[in-house]
Amino acid sequence: MNSTTLIIITLFCVFPLVLGELRLGFYSFSCPRAEAIVRDVVQRRFNTDKSITAALLRMHFHDCFIRGCDASLLLDPTENRTSEKDAGLNQSVRGFDIIDEAKSALEQACPSTVSCADIISLATRDAVALAGGPSYNLGTGRRDGLVSDPREVKLPLPSMSVFEALHFFTARGFTLYEMVTLVGGGHSLGSTHCSNFRNRLSSFRGSLDPTMDPNMDAALGKVCGSAKQPATTDPSVYLDQITPLAFDNRFFNQILAKRGILNLDQQLALDPLSSDLVSGFAADGESLSQSFASAMIKMSSINVTLGNEGEIRRNCRAHRTTLKMKITILIIITSCCVFPFVFANLRLGFYGVSCPKAEAIVRDVVQRHFNKDRSITAALLRMHFHDCFVRGCDASLLIDPTGNRSSEKDAVPNRTVRGYDVIDDAKSILERACPETVSCADIISLATRDAVALAGGPSYNVPTGRRDGLVSNPKEVRLPSPTLSVSEAMQSFAAKGFSLIEMVTLVGGGHSVGVAHCSMFRERLSSFRGGSVDPTMDPDLDARLVQLCGSSNRPATNDPTVFLDLNTPFAFDNRFCNQILERRGILHFDQQLAMDESSRDMVSRFATDGDILFQNFANAMIKLSAVNVWLDNEGEIRRNCRAFN
Repeated sequence: MNSTTLIIITLFCVFPLVLGELRLGFYSFSCPRAEAIVRDVVQRRFNTDKSITAALLRMHFHDCFIRGCDASLLLDPTENRTSEKDAGLNQSVRGFDIIDEAKSALEQACPSTVSCADIISLATRDAVALAGGPSYNLGTGRRDGLVSDPREVKLPLPSMSVFEALHFFTARGFTLYEMVTLVGGGHSLGSTHCSNFRNRLSSFRGSLDPTMDPNMDAALGKVCGSAKQPATTDPSVYLDQITPLAFDNRFFNQILAKRGILNLDQQLALDPLSSDLVSGFAADGESLSQSFASAMIKMSSINVTLGNEGEIRRNCRAHRTTLKMKITILIIITSCCVFPFVFANLRLGFYGVSCPKAEAIVRDVVQRHFNKDRSITAALLRMHFHDCFVRGCDASLLIDPTGNRSSEKDAVPNRTVRGYDVIDDAKSILERACPETVSCADIISLATRDAVALAGGPSYNVPTGRRDGLVSNPKEVRLPSPTLSVSEAMQSFAAKGFSLIEMVTLVGGGHSVGVAHCSMFRERLSSFRGGSVDPTMDPDLDARLVQLCGSSNRPATNDPTVFLDLNTPFAFDNRFCNQILERRGILHFDQQLAMDESSRDMVSRFATDGDILFQNFANAMIKLSAVNVWLDNEGEIRRNCRAFN
């Protein structure tokens, strides 16, 4: 690499990395079982040692907080080179054998494909879920770093004040709220050595620490000894004395009772900066889970190495590159990492404090409607798509027309959209619980997510914080028509930032639970084509649809509907993809997905592996729900989703 190239790359790298460069299902084609392999390894280890959750959380934190989430912590020192493992703070980190085992299995399945950095993030996510914590989707695509220097290891100390620790977190782009979330959630599972807190014990200081419960002081004194006779081997104690191997909010209740072991932990409950946040999490474990998932996703994206940067190690403990490559990329990465990580304005747990029950309220409403009518999944998916593909996900579709003003509901493609009553029900309850707080745009995204999961589809986390738009104009409604070719439809999706595989994913997943009116496809039927069967349609399907839709001389009245998935119309699965491969696609566009050279291999892959479809669909829906969103002080929070304030 010459100096000119180096300068160009350096200039590009001075801007922070963003989450969008990582994506769910990154290994869907290159290593389809990557996440399952990691999960199986973690499950086996967890079955024999439940403390691995705390170990992996600590490893993840110690790796990401130095050079970013690049697996630099995993590198072993050699005779000629030290590594981050040599740093004093890292000498008690454990769990490396879990990463080694997962890497070994992955190298056998998909050589030189899955990064060690991704393995750490995935293993930590899976361990948290096994301990009863939140299950969250994780973008992958990290690459392994090329530098591991113990001199760079600077981490928050357990003896710090809240203000001192916050300096470390804000330098990496985290808020106070996120710091409290990560420390409190992580320490609900962790342990610590006596050397980290014995200066707080009366047996070492000669007097009782006024911020520590006396009974706790006495119990810890028995474990840690005294200044005159300290315990040998530096024993460890659980930070959560009640449920030390379970992720829950008991730790927050413990520190509110002055039973925090580390100084920093106890100060979180005492400092005016953070005490209200601690009380909130102590009272609402669901809010903690949501916020912890959000903060962990953010942490796993700190200064990640992407694209052609770094390497994919074959052995997580050793580099695979030459010294020349190391030096060149070191210069580039150093330039890339000089600014803190930036995260999108949408975030998981946005309503954690302002309306802690928001997502639960929406979920309950959707559950009630789904119990009566399972077709609401298709209805909400269509509503979500029709809203986001016009002005962005701003709930402009929900606005009712008035005598003086038309709205998007007047546009022809939207006249058969339904499900507004689900949104109205959720909004009504939310306004009573948290007036003028939760946007209608967020309700659509959350309700759609919950309906997909109820239909057997993927359960994915939806960042929130959208605001409601101020314009609803039917003239702006331009949506892909069911009669388009793949290339024509791709133009509409590409204009919104979607790739071909994302288009195939959204259509293939969405149409597994959808319906269509005869008017959308009758030109394909022999009864409307002069008796000739469309060569791309199975003749038996043609005959069945003719009975429903009639003929050009006598079309059926009321424009009947037919399920797009004839086998499992209410279940989210990959049967639809198999159906269109058999020329049993009802809409012209659906059938073309299975026949066009650009998309048929993707359809075939989804048809044979439903897990890949699920992963990609979750990813694409999260992306769809973030199209041109209104944020912060833009737009409004409607009191009634059908009318502007």
